[in-house]
Amino acid sequence: MIRFIIFFLLTAISGCKTTVSYSSNASRLIYNNDGSEILGNNWFDQRPLTIADVNQYVDMIAHSQVTTFMICSGSDFFYYPSKYGRLIGDDKNATLSCINDTALYKALRRFYNNAAALEKQGTDIIEATVKRAKEKQLEAFITYRMNDLHFADTSTHCSLQYSDFWSEHPEFWTNDTTLAGWNSRNALDFAHKEVRDHKLNIIREQLEKYGALIDGYELDFMRFIVYFKKSEAEQNAPLITDLIQSVKKITDSVGKIHNKKILLTARVPSTISDCKKKGLDVQTWVKLGLIDFITLGVHWRGEPAMPVANFKKAAGQAIPVYATLDDGGYNPREVYSHGMYRGMASHALAQGAAGLNLFNYFFTAYNKAGGQLTTEQGTVVCRIIAPELLQELGSLKTLEKRNKIYTLSDGATSYDLTPNSPLPLKIHSDNKANIFVGDDVKKNKPKEIVLFVRTGDTDSCSVSVNGYILKDTSAAYPELYDRRKGLSNDQKVWAFAVPHDYIKQGNNELLFSSASNNLMVLRIELALNYGDIKNYGYF
Repeated sequence: MIRFIIFFLLTAISGCKTTVSYSSNASRLIYNNDGSEILGNNWFDQRPLTIADVNQYVDMIAHSQVTTFMICSGSDFFYYPSKYGRLIGDDKNATLSCINDTALYKALRRFYNNAAALEKQGTDIIEATVKRAKEKQLEAFITYRMNDLHFADTSTHCSLQYSDFWSEHPEFWTNDTTLAGWNSRNALDFAHKEVRDHKLNIIREQLEKYGALIDGYELDFMRFIVYFKKSEAEQNAPLITDLIQSVKKITDSVGKIHNKKILLTARVPSTISDCKKKGLDVQTWVKLGLIDFITLGVHWRGEPAMPVANFKKAAGQAIPVYATLDDGGYNPREVYSHGMYRGMASHALAQGAAGLNLFNYFFTAYNKAGGQLTTEQGTVVCRIIAPELLQELGSLKTLEKRNKIYTLSDGATSYDLTPNSPLPLKIHSDNKANIFVGDDVKKNKPKEIVLFVRTGDTDSCSVSVNGYILKDTSAAYPELYDRRKGLSNDQKVWAFAVPHDYIKQGNNELLFSSASNNLMVLRIELALNYGDIKNYGYF
């Protein structure tokens, strides 16, 4: 904890935050806190929550490049007393339970007890965090999860986690077994006016309750990206547009009362086609001026190559587009490393993103490590989410000459979303992939550039970059850069040295071949090594 305090005292002095203009065109580094981290008080070993503790969850991201603090309001469960449902974890005087899941029951009850404790102190985590954010000269947003399916998991047999509206109205569920994604069959179906009215009432309540304190309100459609039966989503898109029009009227009227503009934004899938097939007509939203900026997202695993430029072109240049940096990728799920975070940030910003949204960027592991960053298995890689990165992720300038790894998704997906990747790639049917590099390596020459390729078997593999045939580098490199993580016995990681003259800022074409002409490429990762980790950062 001493290390943590010293770090934030130093960043308070040297922090590079600029004055934020609360407009749709402002550049932002958004920190999205899901609220459960605070209600569970995970940073402070789950002790009973106090206002002082709540303040710390804001303070730990202040004095950095973060401009905007977003607090989740709890979806159909609430982090504040609401007339539309129960506080999260309210077991109705022990009449609700979690059969065979004691850990879940205890967690939900801890959330409830801490929310109730704050209520006794005359506040709640939304009011407390947004007030603290304003004290720290941050923008304050509420983010509302439009259809959170954490609370629709019938496999847990936990009645404590089911909202009253959801459990009392199974006729409003999609009940569609053709939908992809966890709990999709149990999602509320927005084709029903009653569902849309319920959601609008909640949003209105929050805007009226906290309108004096907040600068913006986010409609998070990615939590979770199910709103209609699969066959009805596109034809029902006008229903969501009408709902957003109603929300826009509320934000405008509440803003007028408080003599300010309350920004309205939405987090949506990363392609227009995926938005359409989920019933989200983003192009119409933009045309009608309903939202102030858009944030691109995926579900859970993250997208290391967010297609910002393509989305901006399809949606219209008039609206700022942001990109979500999620906390994990690959299948099975792996936590992104520091270098990968930098690569994702550089990729999005170099493609024209107005800013970034850090999602599930929790410091709990950092706290348990005593604030001491450590390498993975003695390598130069660190996968502990750390506050240090908040000093560099928000700007291409501060990302310059920092060690980073550009990568593509391995093709894993959820909720039928489309990854921005050709992987897994079968060489016999296609042998080409593109990887985008945000760095100008001609201007800032790395010490070395290494391309890592994971293949489905141990057959020989050859690769060219922009027409240049690469050569194998040291056999120790995959271990040094921790690129063997999750490797199975029948897979292999190849490492190729890449001359910086053959890497360009923008898209770089990779061509693959193998002796068997039947090789499967599973991962592609490009490491830009600017120097030692002490001065240039962990990979």
